[in-house]
Amino acid sequence: MNRLLVSKILAGSIGLLCVFLAYNHNKSATYEIGGSIYGTYWKLVSPDYIPDSIKHSIVNELDRIDLIASNYKLNSELSLLNQAPLNTNIKVSQELRDLLIFAENITLLTDGAYDVTLGKLVIQAGFGPEMNAELFEPMAIKRFTINEDLYLQKYNNFFLDLSSIAKGYAVDQIYHLLKDSNKNNFLFDIGGELIVTGSNHGEPWVIGIQNPLNFTNHSILNISSNVFLAVATSGEYRNFNIDEQGNRVSHTLNPQTGKSISNGVLSVTVTSDLSSMQADAWATAMNVLGPDKGLELAEKHGISVLYIMNNSDEINFLNSSNWTH
Repeated sequence: MNRLLVSKILAGSIGLLCVFLAYNHNKSATYEIGGSIYGTYWKLVSPDYIPDSIKHSIVNELDRIDLIASNYKLNSELSLLNQAPLNTNIKVSQELRDLLIFAENITLLTDGAYDVTLGKLVIQAGFGPEMNAELFEPMAIKRFTINEDLYLQKYNNFFLDLSSIAKGYAVDQIYHLLKDSNKNNFLFDIGGELIVTGSNHGEPWVIGIQNPLNFTNHSILNISSNVFLAVATSGEYRNFNIDEQGNRVSHTLNPQTGKSISNGVLSVTVTSDLSSMQADAWATAMNVLGPDKGLELAEKHGISVLYIMNNSDEINFLNSSNWTH
């Protein structure tokens, strides 16, 4: 066998080996992109290749939603609405109307435990944007109205704060964007509010719930799914302040008392097969309600919820009957 023929056979063998290795790598590779938004991170994970065009579309959509629902951007639609005068017709976008109608529905279902009109209290508690917020006024029953012609009237001097649904809403919108781009297998996450759909190389997606007493990213419990599933967690174990008396002040407030919640709940995780916004809002509501009232309401409305409770520095789990993850 001459040297030229040996070289050709060797070159062909190496080429086949490279193709085989590349094929097997692509079969097991997981692609991930991400960035910063809404004061936290966003992340897309998929077994399928993610082109730059999709990343650009995601960034543009997240920025667009930020200009609707952010209470940090002074030029956002929500911030302008907060500064608008009372008893005056204010034109709002269809998306903002949809968010507010959704929020008001959760308020009704939770008998007021969920409330997006507490923006001033949030600021006074040391959370939210730095801005002048005069003393909070007790809410009347009639706070605002919004009609089908997209006109809103405020009857009380409150600030709207949509932080309990804005991330969930954004996750939902990116889900639809990806599906419209023929992406069927992915995990999309904004600061812990996430959706999984499809599979990860034929295997279910595995989502870890953090141990609230451990400041690493150690998972205390896993959720697995190979179908559409939205997951949201609300908790006080990372996001709190200490007041002048040395007391821990939660970023979640009880609308009935106007004070920081303190009910022994370390975290609440809600899963939904409807939307991330559903999971996001109900996680906040369940956190405010606490396990007794929360689980009772969860059974009534079919909410899948898991409470992680602090019991003398030990963890207890309490969950609704339809929590099967």
